[in-house]
Amino acid sequence: MSSNEKILINKECIDKIKAGMHTIRLTTKEKSIKKEVEALIKLLEDEINLDNLSLEERILKKMKETKSVDPEMNANLYILHRKLVNGQIGEQQALELFEMYVKTDRFNGLF
Repeated sequence: MSSNEKILINKECIDKIKAGMHTIRLTTKEKSIKKEVEALIKLLEDEINLDNLSLEERILKKMKETKSVDPEMNANLYILHRKLVNGQIGEQQALELFEMYVKTDRFNGLF
């Protein structure tokens, strides 16, 4: 399974996981555990919210995130957004390019 591959999980299961993480966060006295649980909760919520966004909204969100930290990525996303909005490329092609840019960005962060 690739790192970007999506899987289906029952919403009830996700809600139980979130509730458990909130309980751990509220009951533990260890700051490092609280910090880790908060990061996991945020990661889960971001992923859930990301799935609710349209491709255009996802591109715009990533553009805002990269505006000040990665001008090249921001420019690529701007061009991708314009091409998608203007109908120069289809949604499938735009999604493939978007995922490629995001993978490249994650790869560049490793060095």
